[in-house]
Amino acid sequence: MKIRAAKLEDTQAICDLLKQMGYPQPLTLIQEKFEILHNDANSQVLVAEEKGTICGFLSLYFIPQIALQGDFAKICYLCVDEHVRSKGVGHLLVQEAERLARQRGCDRMELHSGMQRPLAHQFYLREGYIEAPKYFRKVLN
Repeated sequence: MKIRAAKLEDTQAICDLLKQMGYPQPLTLIQEKFEILHNDANSQVLVAEEKGTICGFLSLYFIPQIALQGDFAKICYLCVDEHVRSKGVGHLLVQEAERLARQRGCDRMELHSGMQRPLAHQFYLREGYIEAPKYFRKVLN
């Protein structure tokens, strides 16, 4: 299993993985968003590849903190192909994300995982994450 930075050619596979997560979007949108993230120094998109096939991806964003010494990194998306879940792919992606975060001076990781994803919650708890129950959102029209 190889964990590497995503390339534009990987966007179809990323699009397919997002569909498995319930985010069916046109490939053109995923390509546009990938270009934005790819050109942002605070963003990193990783893929897990085995024998030339993308079987997972993780989108990571580094966020500077004005009032604290260390910054933090946010896992924005993590998806592993449903056919290879529970085989360590997610663990490898998270390990690499944490390594990159430490390298960038981050002292913590954060993520949001919807209530409809209890298996993901179990995964993150096994990875050493703790639940932080307050999360606020406002839809902007």
